[in-house]
Amino acid sequence: MLEDNPCCSPHCNDSLPAAEPWKGGGTFWIHTYGCQMNVHDSEIYAGQLRRLGLEPAETPAQADVVLLNTCSVREKAEEKLFSELGRLRRLRELDTARQQAGKEPVRIGVTGCIAQQRGEQIIERESSVDFVLGTRAIRALPSVLDSLTDGQEAQVITEDFIDFDASDADRLDRVRAFVTIMEGCNNYCSFCIVPSTRGLEVYRSADEIIDEVRGLSIRGYREVTLLGQNVNSWTDKSTGLDFPGLLRRLDEKLAGDIAGVERIRFLTSHPKDLSPALIEEMGRCSKIAKHLHLPVQSGSDRILREMNRHYTRQDYLQIVERLRDVVEGVGLSTDLIVGFPGETDKDFEATLEFVNEVGYDSSYSFEYSPRPDTAALAYMNALPAKTKRQRLVELQELQRRIQTRKNRAWEGRTVEVLVDGFSRKTEDDVSGRTSSNQIVNFRGNRELIGTLVDVEIIRSGAHSLYGEVRSDSR
Repeated sequence: MLEDNPCCSPHCNDSLPAAEPWKGGGTFWIHTYGCQMNVHDSEIYAGQLRRLGLEPAETPAQADVVLLNTCSVREKAEEKLFSELGRLRRLRELDTARQQAGKEPVRIGVTGCIAQQRGEQIIERESSVDFVLGTRAIRALPSVLDSLTDGQEAQVITEDFIDFDASDADRLDRVRAFVTIMEGCNNYCSFCIVPSTRGLEVYRSADEIIDEVRGLSIRGYREVTLLGQNVNSWTDKSTGLDFPGLLRRLDEKLAGDIAGVERIRFLTSHPKDLSPALIEEMGRCSKIAKHLHLPVQSGSDRILREMNRHYTRQDYLQIVERLRDVVEGVGLSTDLIVGFPGETDKDFEATLEFVNEVGYDSSYSFEYSPRPDTAALAYMNALPAKTKRQRLVELQELQRRIQTRKNRAWEGRTVEVLVDGFSRKTEDDVSGRTSSNQIVNFRGNRELIGTLVDVEIIRSGAHSLYGEVRSDSR
C-alpha cells in the first residue's frame, strides 16, 4: 500500500515545548514516498522541525530545509527520488535572491529506506544533498541540522537505534492516527527489500502502545491504526503477550478508561502468521475494525514458493473462509505482484482465477520490480516490460469489475461512517470510512468531522459509495 505524498502539515503539537530555534527559524518541506510507516516517520520529522522553530512551506522553493523521505520497494521510487533531487539542485542554483540576501543555501536531506540502503551512493551521485538519515536515525535530525556549515561534507547516518516515541509527531490528520508497534521484518520474501532497509523485527511493549493510544484519545483522535511490516508476529517480550492478546487488551481499554477512540485498525498482516486467535478477536472485539489487509502477492502456488511466502493458495483461501464466517461483513484487501521472474501465462491465469474467487473489496497491484539485496534479483527468466504492463492492466480491470459489483450491493443499506474530512471532489461533501473500510461521501459540513454518522447508500462507483445522512442519525 503505497503513497507519493508531499507532506507539509499545517498542524502543530501545542503540548510540547519548543526546542532551541534552528538558526533563527525558517521553513521546511517534506516529500514522502511509500507506505504508511513512511508517512508516520514524516510526521515525526515534521514534529522535530516544528520544535526547532521551522514552519511548513507550501512548496520546496519556499523552504529552508527540504526532506525527501524515501521508499525502496520499487525501482520507480528510486527514479523519482533522483529526478526530484535534480530539480532541487537546479532550484538551489537559480535561487539568486537567497544568495544576494546572504542567506544560507537550502538544506536538502534524504531519509527513509533508500537512505538506509544507499546512503553513500546518494552522496556520490547527487552533490546537492547535505545529509542522509537511515530508517533508524530519525532522532538525529536536530543535531545534524545544527551542525551544518557551508562547505561541510555531506553526512550519512544509518545508526542502529530505534526510538518508538512519537509524542512530538506533527500528525497530518486530526481524526485518524498511526501508532508504530514494531519495526523490521524477519520473513525475507524473495522480492522484498524491507529486511535490508528496516532491519529485523523489534517490538514495542504493550504498555507503551496502550499509553500512546491513551494520549491520542485525550487529544481527540477517533481512530488508530497499528503499524508494522508484519503485525501478526508482534510479541511483548517481557510478558509473552501476542498480537491477538494486544487487540483484546486495547478493546477492553477502549471500552473502559480510554474514551473517544472508536476504532482500531492494523497494517500489515502476513498470511503465514495470521492465527485463528486473531480472527476470533476480530469477531469478538467491538472496537477492532472489521477490515483486514492481507497481501497474497500471487494466486500461483509455484510463484508463491519462488517468492518464499510459506503458504499455498489453499492455505490462504481457508483463512478467508474462516474470516468471513467469524467476522460479519468483513472487508478484505490485498497486494498483488504481476510479472515475477518466470511467471507463465498459466501462473498469471491462476492469479486472475484466485482474485475472482476471493472477491476482494480492494487491491493494490504492481509490476514486479527487481531490487538489490533480494534473492529474486538472481532469478532468471525476467519478463518483458510489455508483458508485465499488459498483465497489470488485465488484473486491475478485473479488480475494478469486482469492486463495482461489490459496491453496488451496498446500495439501499445503512452504514456507520467515521467522518474524517471533506471529499476530495467538493467541499460540499464530507468523506469517511465504514468499519470494513469502504469510502463513503455524502453532503455535510465541518461539524460532522470526527463523528460517527449513519448514512444510507444511494449510489456507488468502483472506488467509493455515496449516501445521505439518516434523519435519525446520531
